[in-house]
Amino acid sequence: MAQNERGAGRKPTLSEETLQEIRRRHEAGETITALAQVYGVSRQTLHNYLKEPKEGHRRIYRSLKQWQRLNRDFPGVDVQDYMIRMDYMNGDECCSRLLVSFQKRQVVAENTTDVPFHRAFGMKAKPTWEDFEEFLEDRCMPRTRDHLRLVLEEIGVDSYDPMAIIEKTQGRMAEDQQWLKLSYFAPGQECESDA
Repeated sequence: MAQNERGAGRKPTLSEETLQEIRRRHEAGETITALAQVYGVSRQTLHNYLKEPKEGHRRIYRSLKQWQRLNRDFPGVDVQDYMIRMDYMNGDECCSRLLVSFQKRQVVAENTTDVPFHRAFGMKAKPTWEDFEEFLEDRCMPRTRDHLRLVLEEIGVDSYDPMAIIEKTQGRMAEDQQWLKLSYFAPGQECESDA
């Protein structure tokens, strides 16, 4: 596709994987100007992507437009009904994307790998809410763990709540490389990451 001399027109949309790579490179010291040239976007566009609020591995989206852009890989799903997105990662590779509504007790999954062992729900394409609850428990310590109260205190959780545990641990287990990257849709809510 030919570009005019001024570079006018709609800028290319960056995938979530590309944005992760850009964030890593920017955090490693590369400038926005250099990265914008490499990825063929304007400095302002790249700056807007990079300023999206995040807290560690959690990102909080205030704008419906940003939330819709993040979740464009869920065609036919009204993403504003889902306040949480979980990217189920194997190392640096996203293997499954989940949209979660605790209010409606619904989960939607999109797999990005052909390896069932790396998918959040294996061979299941349409997980139930019960499948999701079981998945959460599988990504944190068992309820029957010895000295559970001490472990919970150590990670800063008051009671056995799989979602709260995953927010603290990212669902990391010693036995594998899988973990969860969390994104939240919180329109109109204030938090420290907005400062």
